[in-house]
Amino acid sequence: MQLANLIERLPERSVARSSLADPHCDVYNVAFLTDVFTESPRGDVLYFCDSILLPASVPETTYFNCIIVDGGDAPEALVAQPNVNLIWLANGINLFACYNAIQTAFINESDLTAVLQRLLAAHFSNQGLQFLIEEAASALGNPIVVVDPTYQYIAYHLGSLPNDNSRLAHVMNEEMVSETLLEEGVNYIRDSYIDSTIGRNKGPLVHYNKFLDCNTMTMAVMVRGICIAHVMMMEYAHLFRDLDREAFVQLSNFVGQELQKSEIWSPSTGELGSYFLENLLGDRSPSVAVTRRRLKALDFHPKPLLYVVCLHAPGEGLTQIQVEHIAGQLRPVLHHSLYTKFHQHFVALISRDLDNQLSERALRRIHEVATLNGLTAGVSNSFRAITETRTGYDQARAAIRYGTLASRIINDEGVFQYRDYAYMQAVEQAGKRMNLLNICHPSLLSLMDYDESHGCELVETLFCYLQTACSTSRSASLLNLHKNTMLYRLGRIREVLGMDLSSGEDIFILQTSFRVLINLGLFTPRCKLDRTWLRTG
Repeated sequence: MQLANLIERLPERSVARSSLADPHCDVYNVAFLTDVFTESPRGDVLYFCDSILLPASVPETTYFNCIIVDGGDAPEALVAQPNVNLIWLANGINLFACYNAIQTAFINESDLTAVLQRLLAAHFSNQGLQFLIEEAASALGNPIVVVDPTYQYIAYHLGSLPNDNSRLAHVMNEEMVSETLLEEGVNYIRDSYIDSTIGRNKGPLVHYNKFLDCNTMTMAVMVRGICIAHVMMMEYAHLFRDLDREAFVQLSNFVGQELQKSEIWSPSTGELGSYFLENLLGDRSPSVAVTRRRLKALDFHPKPLLYVVCLHAPGEGLTQIQVEHIAGQLRPVLHHSLYTKFHQHFVALISRDLDNQLSERALRRIHEVATLNGLTAGVSNSFRAITETRTGYDQARAAIRYGTLASRIINDEGVFQYRDYAYMQAVEQAGKRMNLLNICHPSLLSLMDYDESHGCELVETLFCYLQTACSTSRSASLLNLHKNTMLYRLGRIREVLGMDLSSGEDIFILQTSFRVLINLGLFTPRCKLDRTWLRTG
C-alpha cells in the first residue's frame, strides 16, 4: 500500500506536519522503533518512534518511513535526505489508535489481495461469467447479480439467501422465476433515475434501494462507450466494507471482458439485440410481458410478419467473425431484423409487412450468400408473435435437415423452406408410432413388383408424371422419352394400379406413398428435379 494511502487511514486530525520525499512509496508492514538504528532501515516498513531515537542519517539506498510520536524535531540532515518520509503526530493523539488504524489498513489490504486473486483466477479459468459471479459473491460475502440494459438477468449468485420475510428475499425469489427484474423494480429504477446516476459515476454507486429495502452497490459495465450491463451487489449477509468498493471495480472490469469473450455483445448488433435474440431462441416459453418490455428497451419494433432464417455450416460451425461477415453480405435482407450466433449457426429474425412477405429476391440473396460461403440455409414459415421465435428456429433447422435428405429427388439450390418439407417431418413422426408401409398404397407396391419381374421402369415413370402435375409432355421430356412411349407406359401403369390417374384423391394417395418409400429408402428416383422448373414448366 502506498504511504500516502496509509496516512489517510490515520484518525482525523492526527497529523501535525510532515516532510515527505516520496509519499507514493510502497509500505507493507508497521513496527515500533525501540533503539537507534545499528543497520539500514527497511524501506517497506512504517516505523513509530520518539524523536530522540531518530538516526542522524540513513543510507540513500532505501526509504526510511517514520511517524514521530512525541512532536520533537528530527535531525536536519535526516530531513534533507531524498529518501526520507517523516510524519509528526499532533499533541494529545492516541498513539495506539494510530498504530491500530495502520495495522487494520494492512489487514484490509491483505483481504483485498486475497479477493482480487480469487477473482483473477475465476476470470482466467475460462469457466464463464456465471462461475466468475459465483466466486465473487462467495469472496465478498453478499449476493451479486448482472443485469443487461433490458433488465434481464445475465448471471447471478444469491449465496445462502434464505426464504425469510425480508423484502430482498421476497423480491429475489420472484425475479428468479423469470430471470428478469419485476415491473415494480424497473419502475423504481426509472423513477429514481438510478441508471443515469450510475452512468455519471466513475466508480460504484452505493445507494439505499427502497424497493429492495437494502443498500446496493452498482456499477455500469462499459464497452467502447456503450453500457452493456450493470453489476449489483446487495448488502445482506454483512455491511459493505472498504475493500468491497475496490474489488467491485475490478469485478465489473472482468464482467465486461467475460461478456465480450462469450460473444453476448457485438458492436454490429447494437444494444444487445443479438443477446435478446439468443434469449428468445433459447426459451421455448418466453414471457409475453417481459419480451414486450425488452423490445421497448431495445427500441426494436418488428414488422407484423416474422421469419427465422438459419445458415448452417458443416463441421464445427461458424465463428463470431464469420457470423459478422455473413451479416454484412446479407445486409440488404436484414432490415427490420436481428441476428446472432446460436449453436454455431447464423440465425436471423426477419420482419416484414403483411403485404411485403419474404420475397423471391430476398431468397435469391440468401441463396447467393449460402453458396458463396459453403452453407445451407433453412427458412421457417411466417409467424406473428415474436415469442414464437424458437418454433421458427426449429422449423428452419428442420427445413435444412429434411431439405438435405430430399436433395436426392429435388434441387432447392441450398435454400430450404419449411413449407416445402413439413410433410417429411410428419411422415417421420408417424414412423415412430406405426409401420409406415401401412400408409403406402398396395397398388404402388404391386407396381414395384411388376417392374422387378418385367425389367420395366414404370415406378420411375409414374413418379416423374406426378411430379410434373400429370403433364405428359413435360414428364416425357424429363425422362427423354417419345410422347407415344410415354402414353404407352401410362396405359400399362393404369392397368397395374387399377387407377385412371385422373382423380385428385388417387394422386394424393400415390404422392404420399412415394414419400413413404423415399423416407424408408425403398425408392430413389434417378432424375433430380428442380423446384423452379416444376413450378414454371
